Order: sequence, then C-alpha cells, then structure tokens
Amino acid sequence: MAHAFFLGVDVSPADGDGAPDVTHALFEKSKEDSDEPATYRLNRIRDHADVASADDLADHVQGLVADQPYIGRTSLIVNRGADFGAALVGALEDRGMDPVAATLTSGGGAVAGDPDEIGVHLGGGDVLRRFVNLHRDGRLRLENHATEAASRLARDVQALSERLDEIDGDMEALGETQTDGLSFDPAATHITSAALAVWLGSERSFDPSQRLKTSPQTDAGA
Repeated sequence: MAHAFFLGVDVSPADGDGAPDVTHALFEKSKEDSDEPATYRLNRIRDHADVASADDLADHVQGLVADQPYIGRTSLIVNRGADFGAALVGALEDRGMDPVAATLTSGGGAVAGDPDEIGVHLGGGDVLRRFVNLHRDGRLRLENHATEAASRLARDVQALSERLDEIDGDMEALGETQTDGLSFDPAATHITSAALAVWLGSERSFDPSQRLKTSPQTDAGA
C-alpha cells in the first residue's frame, strides 16, 4: 500500500497584541492499489495557543516531521496570508524544509506562485469545496480521535457537507450546472489547515520530493 503524509498549517491574524490562532493538521494519503482513488486519514490535529514566535512553531514542526513514520514522507503547506504565516514559511525554509506557501483568495481556481518559490494562489471557497466533496465521497477519514480539535473538525465538515447538499440541490432545481460554492471563513483555522493538507496531497504523488504541478487544480483530485 502506498502512503505519504501532508501537513497543513493555518494562521488567523492576531487581535491587537494577542497571539495569532494557529492550527496544524496532518493527514495520511493512502492507496490500496493503483486502480482505487486515494483516501485521506486524519493523523493528528492541534490548536496552538499563545505561540511565542514563528521560530518556536517551526522548531515544533521540524521535530514532528523528523519522527517516525513521518520522516522523509511528509510535505508541508502553510497559509502565509497573515504576517505570522509568512514568517513561519521563512522560518521553515531556514531549517531546510520546503513548505508550499499558499495565498488564499476570495476568487476561484488555482495559480502557481512566483517561479523562484514553492507557492500557489488558491481560491479559498474552491479548496473548501474540494475538501468537503472528498468527505461526501467517503474518501476522508476523521474518526477515532478524542481531541476537541478533531471532534470540532468532524462536526464542522459534516455541517459543511449538509450545506453543500443544499447549495447543489438549489442550483439543480434552478437548472444551473455550477455554483460558487461554500463561504470561506478565514478564522476557521481547523478547517483551513485540514483542507490545505488534503489539497496538497491531491496535487502530489506519493513521492515527497515531487514539486507542485505547473497548473494546480481545485476540483476533485487524486
């Protein structure tokens, strides 16, 4: 069975002098055989309260991906929209890691970043819809976790799935074939970190050294 790990980090801007809200989510992508679509299993998710600095969080991430079974098989993606997110990307790069720097937009689609960086511009609503569609297709595994962060993720993904059913049903009744999809909430770091991790997993093969596709996608993927 082929498998690889994908770690997503999301940052919500701090209010005033407070610490930013930070969540990391780690998913395992696996395939039983080449003819089946990949599934994505939540390995762990953690909210980080009172993070002292981007360097401290980078040290934590570096230690995490250096452990078994993640070492050599984990790819990283960070939402760099907030100042802390951009600083975290730099801190991870300083430690020899190569995180994908994601810029989430209110538009749609996906565009590769600058040629001299590992980056991508993504429509937040599209990434969210792709994540929820995997849940609807039974390819997202969120069970068997006792933490509050994991429970909240499972509850909110189910609620988003029900909302997407309503949206798609309304559009079908109107004779439409497309919809702008779900609303993207920049403060929902537990959702965004997970959605980014799974998006990266669907864009990459099981080879962690593989770069992003030249034309990344936001529709249903591998």
